[in-house]
Parts: sequence; structure tokens; C-alpha cells
Amino acid sequence: MKTYVKWLGQEIKSLNTAGAIMLAFMVGVQLALFMVAPITGLSVITLVSTLVGSACTVYMMIGKPINGLLGLISALGFIYVNWTAGHYASVLDQLVFVALIDIPLIITWKNWGHRIETGVKRLSIEGWAMTVSLMLPAWLVTFVIYNNLGDMNPVWDSLVLVIGATASYYVFKGYGDSYSLWLASDVVNIVLWFTALSAGYSASSLPMLLTMAFYLMTALYGRFVSVWSK
Repeated sequence: MKTYVKWLGQEIKSLNTAGAIMLAFMVGVQLALFMVAPITGLSVITLVSTLVGSACTVYMMIGKPINGLLGLISALGFIYVNWTAGHYASVLDQLVFVALIDIPLIITWKNWGHRIETGVKRLSIEGWAMTVSLMLPAWLVTFVIYNNLGDMNPVWDSLVLVIGATASYYVFKGYGDSYSLWLASDVVNIVLWFTALSAGYSASSLPMLLTMAFYLMTALYGRFVSVWSK
């Protein structure tokens, strides 16, 4: 346990300059939103989830396995936030993320990072074609399921699940291409929470929208600058 705690401290201090600046900005924005809005149980959970989730994506973009623990904490909060918003497909997306990324990272904290030190795997053109050909019918099926379950936004929410679950799987398998999918997932999540904000059915919509925009920035960095791009 002492070794793990010491490792956590080292991981936290491993944040690079770009990540520190991005995270500091997001902390300031979320705290400002929290202070000017009514403070409720949901707003507190949303604040903690968005801050920890932002830290998770920052450490993930630089290839640090501490994002497993951070991701688990934020996922628990996001499950609650999405459930209260009626985004039931996103609840499942978070559970898949936990199962394929967070738990394996927590279990293999000593050696997980070694998998990407010498580069990551890449999908071939055929691999991408197979991926897209499977995602499209999966989107249709999940839309029908969650529309019948009363999801507040089944079109975009089901797409979040399909793209996010696929990205989580490729992270689990060590593919750098996962960041191309995270980019798509972040864009769809932005649309999802923008429509939630416009419709006014979730008090968490604005901080979640800003968080998804932040996720998009970290995904761009991860895709084109970080160890995942090599």
C-alpha cells in the first residue's frame, strides 16, 4: 500500500507543462460556475466528477496509468449525472470505460505504461473499415433500445455509447487509434450536452458541456502530440 501511495505521488508530479496549464484553466472555470449557481447535491457531484474527469483525461493524454484511479472516481459521478439527465446509454458507456480502462489500469499500475513506451499499435485501412461497418448498425440497434427505454436524447446518446465503447476497447488493446475515436466521441458528447442545455432538462448541462469541450482539447493533444501519436 505504501508503494502504491508513493507511486501515486510520483504520477501526480509527472504532469507536463501543457497538461498543467490546461487543467488549471478547467479548474478555474468549473469552480466559477459552481459558485454562481445554486449549490445542491447534484451540483457538488457534478463539480467533483468534472474536475477529476478533467484530470483523468490530462494524465491519459500523456500516457500515465494514474488515469485509471481518476477515471474510476469520475465515472461514478458521471454515472449519476447521466442517470439524472436521462442519458441512459452514457451510463453504460461509463461502465464500459471502467471495465476496460479504469480497472485494468488500477490492477496493472506497475507495468501498464510499459506497453506504450516504444509506440502504440495502429489499425490498418481494413481495420478501420471493419470498425466503422460494425459501429453503424450498432448505433441503430442501441438507438432503438434506448428510445424504447425513454432516453432523453436517444440519437446522440446511443452514438456516444457506440463510439465510446469502441474507443475504450482499443485503449484496452493498446491502439493509439483510440484517440481518433475519442475525438469523435467528444464531438458527439458536446452535441448531446448542448441539446440538454438548450432543452433545459439537466442542471448539469453547462458544466458537462464545458467538460466535453475540454476533453476534445485533450484528445487533440493526445492524437497529434503525445505518446499516443507515436
